[in-house]
Amino acid sequence: MPAKVIMGQAASWERDGTMLLVTTWFGTFLLDGKQVADSVLFPKEAKELAARLRKMEKGEVLDEERGLAQKFESEGKGRKLEVLDRRLSSLGELNEGRAPDISHIGDKMGFKQELLHEATMFMGREKLGELGPDKFIAQAIDGLEELTKTANLLTERLTEWYGLHYPELTESATQKELVELVAAHGSRAKIEEATGKKVESFGTPLSESDEWAVKRWASMVKDVLEARQEMEGYITRRMDELAPNLSAVIGPLLAARLVALTGGLQRLGKLPSSTIQLLGAEKALFQYMMEGGRPPKHGVLFQHPLIHRSPMWQRGKMARALAASASMAARADAFGGKDISETVKAHLQKKVERIQKDFASPPARRDRGGGGRAQGGMGPGAGPDVRAGEGGIVKGGERAQGAGFKGSGGGDRGHGDVRGNQGGGGGQRRRHDKRHGKRGDR
Repeated sequence: MPAKVIMGQAASWERDGTMLLVTTWFGTFLLDGKQVADSVLFPKEAKELAARLRKMEKGEVLDEERGLAQKFESEGKGRKLEVLDRRLSSLGELNEGRAPDISHIGDKMGFKQELLHEATMFMGREKLGELGPDKFIAQAIDGLEELTKTANLLTERLTEWYGLHYPELTESATQKELVELVAAHGSRAKIEEATGKKVESFGTPLSESDEWAVKRWASMVKDVLEARQEMEGYITRRMDELAPNLSAVIGPLLAARLVALTGGLQRLGKLPSSTIQLLGAEKALFQYMMEGGRPPKHGVLFQHPLIHRSPMWQRGKMARALAASASMAARADAFGGKDISETVKAHLQKKVERIQKDFASPPARRDRGGGGRAQGGMGPGAGPDVRAGEGGIVKGGERAQGAGFKGSGGGDRGHGDVRGNQGGGGGQRRRHDKRHGKRGDR
């Protein structure tokens, strides 16, 4: 039977003899008015109760509910069956009224609150056991970020430390080269002997204990860098298995970051592209909503080279295009399972080329006319421009309506005139004299 929503008839099952199917945590009941016509109680075991509550949470119809509905259909004598839960809309017509309170029946039947508490504890354990691999991905990407921060801090300390002994190496070598050379050799003389390059250095000599300490520090940095590289490989492999479409479109590390921010791949697949575009920019969005200004155009998607390598005026459009492609890929990974990565990447490439072609040059700067007080020119001629408080730019000799100056006397906010010199002389304006409470020309 298709679901039919009955609006504004909360008590139709009391008025016209309609039967109502209601399910609580302790059983399923068929109500005739305010009387229980039939019922099926759940077992008084926490594990069994938890299993039924989990099915209800997932939107499934219980066997007890289906059995009561079939029994009513065979014995109902043409009467109508209504339900209050959309989950049961396949069994009867949906009534959006308020469910009757039948909790007292559970107390009379021996279903205590302690039993419900024990059942919910079972449900919690089952949910923990059903955590998907995306939860591990979220932990891994957070760990990778912490490893990156740690590696940067340790490397910066090594650069400053070893720069006292061999500043020329710290200025010319890359981060990886510096760490490997110091960890393997230590002193400047040993590094020059290993590399075959001798440089006249102005650094301070290293004692034996100093050399041991700096080599130990470099070895620690090397271990952290290797751990970070291994973690990147793990995340890449797991994301290729978990979300191959999303990984192919935006990259495995950025895909893992989106999964971590949303709490799971299925949640990410349910989000619109506009939300995906701003993931990671929640603080900036909240500040815009509270204080105004410019809204954020992108969140963590800025890490994608398509955005951070684009000119400033193209980044917002690039972020929208990338978010739309990421949304389609995430939905395919979460619910479809088909490989659509090549199709999505082809559409994205077309959008990128169109944006680069249509917006190759930066847009013309707009004059900002809001927010300031009116300033009239005092020199000769036709009169300089006068900026109205809300209405943009007003030329000398014209009338600015709605500029928002206060009128005389009561101080109400009115139309405040701004006038230029009609005779071609210096521009003049009226303003409120705060000292005397009068309007005077100056």
